[in-house]
Amino acid sequence: MATRRRGYEVGLMILLSLAFGFVFFDRNALNFLAPFVAPDLHLSNTQVGMVSAGFSFAWAIAGYLGGALSDATGRRKPFLLGAFLIFSLCSCLSGLATSYAALLASRILMGLSEGPIMPVMQSLVVAESSASRRGLNMGFVQNFGSNLIGSTAAPLVLVAIAANNTYRYLANSPRRHPPVVRVSCLTLGL
Repeated sequence: MATRRRGYEVGLMILLSLAFGFVFFDRNALNFLAPFVAPDLHLSNTQVGMVSAGFSFAWAIAGYLGGALSDATGRRKPFLLGAFLIFSLCSCLSGLATSYAALLASRILMGLSEGPIMPVMQSLVVAESSASRRGLNMGFVQNFGSNLIGSTAAPLVLVAIAANNTYRYLANSPRRHPPVVRVSCLTLGL
């Protein structure tokens, strides 16, 4: 039984870490793609900054409120799943934005949906980790995926794609890419 429990714990931590890595990939995407997006949408540097600030402010407020709501209801996994679904939809909206207002609104909504993800994940980590592995698991979930996928892979992948095509390329050419790439790029709003 302990082996099965450990397998579940390790599997869950890997899943949560990878999931947060894709959240961070998406969170950072606009920052890396700003040189490509700004001219397309005729954004000033101030507007690019406002989009990032609006997203971050919404993330911060939603993290606090979403974490509190999850604690109050005692529901973690459904709350997390809902946040991922909403953030994915908002990500698609940001990829379809054709104006500053649409981009700002979609990124603020995305920040509101992404904000609760880490606090709820941390609650799951505490609940599902053995006492001797809580710190290890929290560090792994919060840092491994976000830094490896969101901060290391994201700039390399996104800028290479945008520099060689357009930042909307993958979403607009579905037959050229494997399904997992298409789904990932549509989810990320590329």
